[in-house]
Amino acid sequence: MNNTVTILCSGFGLGFYVPGLLIERRLTALGLQAEIEVFEALMPDSKKQQTDNSRKAYQQSFAVALTSQKIPSDIRSSLDAAAVEQLFQRWKQEERQRFIVLSGHWVHVMDRYREIAGFPVEADLLYIDADLSPSWKNLRRLNPRYAENYREVSMYDPEKQEILCSIDAGPAEALPAAARNGRLVVHGGGWGIGTFREKFDSLESAGYELDIAAYSAQEIGAAIHGRRYYMNDPEWRTWKRDSSGEYTFPPFAEVTGSQPDRYPPCRNYQDGMYGVIRQASAVISKPGGGALIDSLASGTPLVLLDPFGPHEKINSDLWVELGYGIRYGEWAESGFDREELRKLADNLRSARGRYPDYAASYAEQLSAAEGRS
Repeated sequence: MNNTVTILCSGFGLGFYVPGLLIERRLTALGLQAEIEVFEALMPDSKKQQTDNSRKAYQQSFAVALTSQKIPSDIRSSLDAAAVEQLFQRWKQEERQRFIVLSGHWVHVMDRYREIAGFPVEADLLYIDADLSPSWKNLRRLNPRYAENYREVSMYDPEKQEILCSIDAGPAEALPAAARNGRLVVHGGGWGIGTFREKFDSLESAGYELDIAAYSAQEIGAAIHGRRYYMNDPEWRTWKRDSSGEYTFPPFAEVTGSQPDRYPPCRNYQDGMYGVIRQASAVISKPGGGALIDSLASGTPLVLLDPFGPHEKINSDLWVELGYGIRYGEWAESGFDREELRKLADNLRSARGRYPDYAASYAEQLSAAEGRS
């Protein structure tokens, strides 16, 4: 039996990719073998190009991005059959039996693998949003009973307004509000989606200095006092391994637009945008699953912009109810009050350690199961 835990991620937004890397590193630190696979690596180049084209279209128009969620799709038509068979052969040869699934797209692949493996296969279906995101909803439409052979794990219970588990982003402690730099991080998630670009002027007029996520060199404007831009390497893709064959956090740097930019490797999550978020007074962004993970781990409040679909609306409602975030409109009505952010930061910091770490719980359950066998 192979004890490797295979973590199945998606490159459709960093929110379905980065949590997998964080889980992989945490499991490794706990003494388990773990490995990442990315769904888009199973797609032909033409489909990968379509993914890139979609990202650009969504950045240019939030309305286009929202409409795309309403179009039914079957991701199986995007798979490269030869790449899937090659993956199955390797998994069978290595007797891969344990999986953690972060995207509904992978369940189509897992179902086929279970049929041909010749040995028991188990998987956690890990939901990183408070409601089903589009990949899971499309899966449910095609197969309403998709979960019956797997274990469903929800990070949140929106009805009870509870967090059920967390994802560890590293050992650094959350900073108290007084130790933060007073700046605001403004971003649109991994794909640069949403209304965040519309908020720069209002936030700066209220006296805040901004750390802005840029998604292309064209977004970096003229030098404005106190404004800083950061960007992931635009040539990097989630489905590309590095020279050692590993999936990595995106290479990352502060950028100016006035000189050729270099993006050093991001060895640890704190070396990227998360390190900037840890020091800020708040993050202004849409309420994606990755934003919630970052907020909870860093103790940084969220100022919540328009959600990218119904699942993010439920994320937003949950964070407001827990006292970890505030809707942008409400905060604007308060005059962009700094005290509001301090209260939210205090709530998050007091919650440190309250929610069980998913990877640690997974490792404990695995150890217990092996002890019984």
